[in-house]
Amino acid sequence: MIKKTREIAIKTLEFDPHDLACEELRHVYRGKNSSKLIVLFSGFVAAGMLAWDINTSYAGVWYVWLLVAHAWHWWLGRLDFLSSNVSIELARINRHVAAAAIAGLGWGALAIALPLLSRPSKAAILIIMLIGVIVALPRLVVFLPIFFAFAAGVYVPLLLATPFLDFETLHMVMVMLVLVGATLWASASEIRKIMIDVLLKQVLSEQASWEDRLTGIGNRRSFDVNFANQWAQACRSKVPLSLMMVDVDLFKKFNDTYGHQAGDECLRQVALALDGCARRAGDSVTRYGGEEFAVVLFHTSLNEAQNISENMLSAVRRLNIRHEQSTHDIVTISMGIATILPSPHNDMQTLVQEADQCLYRAKENGRNRAEWQIVNNVDKA
Repeated sequence: MIKKTREIAIKTLEFDPHDLACEELRHVYRGKNSSKLIVLFSGFVAAGMLAWDINTSYAGVWYVWLLVAHAWHWWLGRLDFLSSNVSIELARINRHVAAAAIAGLGWGALAIALPLLSRPSKAAILIIMLIGVIVALPRLVVFLPIFFAFAAGVYVPLLLATPFLDFETLHMVMVMLVLVGATLWASASEIRKIMIDVLLKQVLSEQASWEDRLTGIGNRRSFDVNFANQWAQACRSKVPLSLMMVDVDLFKKFNDTYGHQAGDECLRQVALALDGCARRAGDSVTRYGGEEFAVVLFHTSLNEAQNISENMLSAVRRLNIRHEQSTHDIVTISMGIATILPSPHNDMQTLVQEADQCLYRAKENGRNRAEWQIVNNVDKA
């Protein structure tokens, strides 16, 4: 069912499976305050039993360990969930899996105390451990490696403790591991199917909202997010970032002369030509608005950006779209290029404003050309 849904999405909607994987991971860390409260309360009850049957120090150490293990798991996940990055690097998943396993060990550590507890306390502790897994089930099962790591953290110590348990306790443990484990697995499979369907629809909807329907490239929202991400990456890497603002020359006159359908087709062809000239990793072409496009070029000096702009100017001219109202007789573009070595103290909008000013100069100087500017870093701290 899930595999089939994924295949349909990939084939018919050009869906990237990585986007779904990232959304699955984000779901694990979406605000689940109820689960936090249950961990606090259940842990407090278990600590009370440990204090009653063993001693307060033992109970206190375990409760602190439980809270620290879960807090680290939540904190680590929220770093990615709240990140401005649209896409989470899958290479970092191992640390999320490790954090889940450690959070599970918070509950699994109770197994060490089982031989020292009274019979009622043993039963209650096993129930509390089961609650810990059940509460985590709807949240973690969407991303199976994390759920399995958490469950292993709970149950592996329990298995290791079985040689030290009396027959009655061992019987309860085996029932919990076999019957409850099978029930949990069946429930997990069903919950995962439902959640994956929901997330898939959500991701596809979000993906569609980032695409300009007319041209098929990214829209203004896509530009805003990508520009912020590339700016932050350029700041960290201390590499130049170039921005191009592109405008189709005399487009209103083109629309008035040939009609809106011809205008739409013109924009589609221009978008395709621009996108074909920006194919490196970190390059992105988006429709900024109307007949204006924006091109973000990561780790690109002004000279490199100038070369790309010449390719774009030529690519649009080669389209040979007739435009009687233009002095060039064909559709052309004007471009403004601004390059900066970003720092955290700079304002991103400065680069946009400089590129806009260069675009204005290109129009004033006859269109069908590019003007450029290196932006000096201004420390605003």
